[in-house]
Amino acid sequence: MIKIPVLTRRLNLRWLTGAAIAVAIAFGGGYVTGRGGWHVNVTFHDMLINNPRDLCNLVTPYDKRVRALADSFKSHDEAYLYVRDRIDNDPSLAALPAGDVIDAGRASCFGKAIVLCSLYRALGKPASDVRVVIGEADLPTGGFDHAWIELEHEGQCLQQDTTNILGHFAFGQFRSEKYVETFIRDEEFVLNDKRFAIVSQLNRLKSTGHPRF
Repeated sequence: MIKIPVLTRRLNLRWLTGAAIAVAIAFGGGYVTGRGGWHVNVTFHDMLINNPRDLCNLVTPYDKRVRALADSFKSHDEAYLYVRDRIDNDPSLAALPAGDVIDAGRASCFGKAIVLCSLYRALGKPASDVRVVIGEADLPTGGFDHAWIELEHEGQCLQQDTTNILGHFAFGQFRSEKYVETFIRDEEFVLNDKRFAIVSQLNRLKSTGHPRF
């Protein structure tokens, strides 16, 4: 679960976030790549500060720690179970690159999704087939920000949640849009090591499969 300041919860951030990302892309690109004179720390909800590239850089399939762990798995199922069962949930933790999360052994929902996406990429999944999704989940007590994975695997569209917040789920438990239909109020952003995108209204209304990006 990702914590949001009270003031932020009172604002409708969809328009503001879109504008902020556009500003970040327009003005921040050179600085995050090292050509400028400053570097920003990743604070997930503050898109006014963070260039989206910072978030993409959290997915690190070529990190030696990620690759060593991926090499120990015989299947994508094993990678999923490792993240689900061996990396503890800790909503208080800030976002870290996948290798650092593996070292720590604990992460928020976003951190766990970052690791799983990195492992799938290290196992050979192309960037078009796996991504982290950030949106708003639903509980009887109210909504909260959440992160999960969308994966194209063996002809199936899978949605995967490695946390225990909404349940203890199996690798292939949610096909097509079943997870989103059951638990999610809104899908907002998607990312992997190659791309970051705002989920369009058309994609939110999609009825089959996962649009590639």
